[in-house]
Amino acid sequence: MAGWATDGLWARTVRVLLLVLGAGLTANAAWLAVTANLTVGTAMAAGLGLGLLAWGFWLPRVRHLRWLNVMAVLLLGWVLAVSCFLAWTGTSETARYDEDAVIVLGAAVHGDELSRTLTSRLDRAVAYHQRNPKALVVVSGGQGPQENLPEGVAMKAYLLTQGVPEASIVLEDRAASTEENFAFAKALLDRRLPSGYRVAFVTDEFHVYRAGRLAAAAGLAADHVSSRTPWYFWPANYLREDLLVVGQWLTKGF
Repeated sequence: MAGWATDGLWARTVRVLLLVLGAGLTANAAWLAVTANLTVGTAMAAGLGLGLLAWGFWLPRVRHLRWLNVMAVLLLGWVLAVSCFLAWTGTSETARYDEDAVIVLGAAVHGDELSRTLTSRLDRAVAYHQRNPKALVVVSGGQGPQENLPEGVAMKAYLLTQGVPEASIVLEDRAASTEENFAFAKALLDRRLPSGYRVAFVTDEFHVYRAGRLAAAAGLAADHVSSRTPWYFWPANYLREDLLVVGQWLTKGF
């Protein structure tokens, strides 16, 4: 960090990189705020983008504040490391396709329209059902402030259009968090399946690690199937999940 200076090719390159990344993140967050439901992750992406812009703009004036640059680099490195860990964990699927039920975790509904994230999860559930048609399909999600109907209701309607029999679908339409997704789904499955049943759950790759720990905490023996997050959702989704995972580690341990 001591070599960082306001003159020279290295300093100019770093400054341009910070400004470009900051502008990109800020623009991405603004676009998501307009086209998708406003989330904590979107606000975090905007905050990081503005922070990088400020860092790049003021870099020539803070060159003597070595501790500030070191702390910023360490923070960015930590965010990147946790995000890579979540991506690696989430893309390593464990479903055996002989589970007794598959739980599809809800995601945003824009008014009455399913988000791309939610559609992707449901498509993975349909593919799972095709390989294991005996498994119950639990759709879980309540109604958010920017949604005209509960996520679970919208999910069930979509599965019916994809040929999943209504008798195979279990509707859960009250959950407002991942913890409730699993707790409420387990309560429904306990009434339908004999003890010792095993489930798989479907969510995005960034969410698999934390969801798996929450499923275990709810008393579920759970494998997982992951859908892939579109690249333009990476900043918002991973930043929010990084924060939640760190909170989970601090309160529940590693």
